[in-house]
Amino acid sequence: MMDHTRATQQSAELHSLFDAVVPDLTESTRRQVSAGWRRFTAWCAARGSLALPARPRVVLLHLLAMERARSAPEAIDAALCAIRKAHELMHLDSPTDSAIVRRFRDGRERASPGEGSLLDPAQVRRILHAMGDARLADLRDRALVLLGYVARLQPAELAAVDVDDVVLAEAGLELRLQGQPVPIPFGPSERTCPVRALTAWTSRACLVTGPLFVAIDAQERTGERLSGEAIAAIVSDRARRAGITLA
Repeated sequence: MMDHTRATQQSAELHSLFDAVVPDLTESTRRQVSAGWRRFTAWCAARGSLALPARPRVVLLHLLAMERARSAPEAIDAALCAIRKAHELMHLDSPTDSAIVRRFRDGRERASPGEGSLLDPAQVRRILHAMGDARLADLRDRALVLLGYVARLQPAELAAVDVDDVVLAEAGLELRLQGQPVPIPFGPSERTCPVRALTAWTSRACLVTGPLFVAIDAQERTGERLSGEAIAAIVSDRARRAGITLA
């Protein structure tokens, strides 16, 4: 691992490299990639993180921050390309090839128009806006929608999560399943914060171990683990109430 001073110097040097012609990029793409690298390095500097070499978790947090800020898909693609190109130019392993960043990329591809198997940021906001917070089921559904969105989990993957898989971390929570831990950062507001949503759900439901998402009866008693099919039906119903038709 290179020291912080040298890494910062090399990160700055890359600005001029991106501003020159990179052979396998078109002029317009080169400009987008250069802008993406500048945004990423500025974001890293603001939070005291290294941009080069970048840790996979830092890259994922940056991409999630871009989504929360409603960045255009093209800007997110440019950021991914910029981070990969920067590490390639310095002969470093790219964090964009890590398991947690690949999961993010795969989730965006699965949520592309025509497939719709994962929610996009606008859909998540509409669902949360239409959702109440008085019932236990509201707390559960808010938590599962936000966790599914932030961690890019399919319904079957959400169904498999246990309470013990979600642990405290520096900047919020971490989801520890197979592979690298997935960071679950604080959200910009109380209603859209996955950390607060998960904490409210587990506290109100008195969950300390076992499955994270469980059935709830009419008397608000918790039951068995929800199946992937049940979670998919919950998300579909919440989307319908928000005026969204899922494919």
